[in-house]
Amino acid sequence: MTASYYRLIRWLPVAFAAHVAEEYLTGFPRYAGEISGHAMDLPLFLGGNIAFIAIMALLVGWAAKTRSATANFWLLAWAAGNLFWNFVFHFVLVVAFDRHSPGLITGTLVYFPLSLALWQAALAGRVVRAPTLIGAILLGGAYMGAVAAFSIFHVGGV
Repeated sequence: MTASYYRLIRWLPVAFAAHVAEEYLTGFPRYAGEISGHAMDLPLFLGGNIAFIAIMALLVGWAAKTRSATANFWLLAWAAGNLFWNFVFHFVLVVAFDRHSPGLITGTLVYFPLSLALWQAALAGRVVRAPTLIGAILLGGAYMGAVAAFSIFHVGGV
């Protein structure tokens, strides 16, 4: 039996907040500065993440209330970027820099399985079709890539 998609989405902001707490408590802003050569100020780290959690909560509310394809697409894209691709990001950092990445624990134990369960429930519950889900996952990857490139590694001098 699969978990209900609409029951699972309630946990997305909670998972996100737990992950940000892990990153904060284990020093992700300092770590990001060390690996990128660009300091990450605590207000930027916390402010950005709090805003992103609020967006996640608003998208969950929109999707749960309307159950529309549009709302669910944007929720799935936002969740893919902030959960699944964030897990991939932390994993790649471990491989690339040969050291622990603050955020890897919740990324591995929460984000990865929650993403798989969410996608399975979305397909099983016919919330979205497979091509739509793939598009949302890819858009989420582009979003996470942009966040990493511009806010952490300052690609292009940003």
